Amino acid sequence: MQHRRWLSLAAGLFTLSLVAAACDGDTTTPPITTDTTTAPPVEKIEVTIYGQGAWTGPANYLILPSMQGAQLAFDEMNADPSFPATITFNQADTQGSPDNAPPVVEEIVSDPNTVGVMGPGFSGESEASGDSFEGAGIPFVTASATNPVLAQKGWTYWYRGVANDNDQGGPAARYIDEILQAENVYVTHDKSTYGQGLAEIVRDNLTDAGVNILGFEGIESGAEDFSALISAIQNADPAPDAVYFGGYDFDFGKIVKQARDSGLDVPMMSGDGSVSSTLIDLAGAGLTNVFLTCPCNLSGDFVDKYNAEYGGDASSVPVYVGEGYDVATLLGNGIKSAIDGGATTPEEIRAGIKAYLDTLTTDNPFAGVAKNYAFDPATHDIDAADRLALVYFYEGSDGAITSLGAAPDVLGG
Repeated sequence: MQHRRWLSLAAGLFTLSLVAAACDGDTTTPPITTDTTTAPPVEKIEVTIYGQGAWTGPANYLILPSMQGAQLAFDEMNADPSFPATITFNQADTQGSPDNAPPVVEEIVSDPNTVGVMGPGFSGESEASGDSFEGAGIPFVTASATNPVLAQKGWTYWYRGVANDNDQGGPAARYIDEILQAENVYVTHDKSTYGQGLAEIVRDNLTDAGVNILGFEGIESGAEDFSALISAIQNADPAPDAVYFGGYDFDFGKIVKQARDSGLDVPMMSGDGSVSSTLIDLAGAGLTNVFLTCPCNLSGDFVDKYNAEYGGDASSVPVYVGEGYDVATLLGNGIKSAIDGGATTPEEIRAGIKAYLDTLTTDNPFAGVAKNYAFDPATHDIDAADRLALVYFYEGSDGAITSLGAAPDVLGG
């Protein structure tokens, strides 16, 4: 398993073509202004927001860009003399594991200054944390947890700032069917809540489209040798036209390289858990003819801003960085709305954040740097007039992950 935390941005390592952010209308909720030269100073209330996720651990590079994006937003708010609060952004490190979540959640809930949570970062830890946040009345907004089951928990203080795996799996299956024109597909996964769930959605959508599923096999995540899986794929009858993997980059990168070394040159596809510089490193020259989906927009000016701010500490493939910045801004907007409305205590500010988030609808979205944000009134999943526009396609090559565009452009609507 790869243990690199951050990779310096090398020339030519990461190229992204410009695609439009997913916008759903002209009526938008304005962001917080941060004019530090003309805004009149106000008395600030001290509040705390926790960023829950894999700050350390083998998968931290999938979460740190979003947390760094959030820190950028909070720094801008704190520097604005007219913003009515000073936000302390605390690390709530679970290493991405549900098993590590309970003591972290207890710390968050017991902190009297807590007004919100950025996260949790992964779906499994979200399931292990949500009931506690809901019981404490603490708004928690994820920028990266994609399992559809989270929206069925009945959490009224939970919000999701990205498309879920149903949204991601459907377009992935369409790409395999319509663009790659694969008739026989081998589907595999890492047995995780995220990976297996996404693979099941892709499998079911391919089946509905009349594509033949040659196999549906789980791997042992973290293994070094995937020869048994690759042999099963190569020996499938009929021969596969494509392979789909649900899981993370540290497995997919090794699978890709070993598959290419074994002569398996068919297109391979994975989801957002594989959109990283680790995939580039592990797959090497084998990354050619590899395709990825992500409910994250890695194009536009904000990625350049992030790279300039964090320099050598910037991830070369900053997955969910724009969404992290936007979720932090949503929490900040909620804080401002609450205090402007008379809130003075953490409990009142928590309620005000929730009230603000509940105003964001497809007719009144918040225009972020990555996309527009509105929430389904019943489930609090991100809402959009065109859900296809919440998903983006990427293509791998030796040394790069390149944007193909938003799903409506790639798939033709």
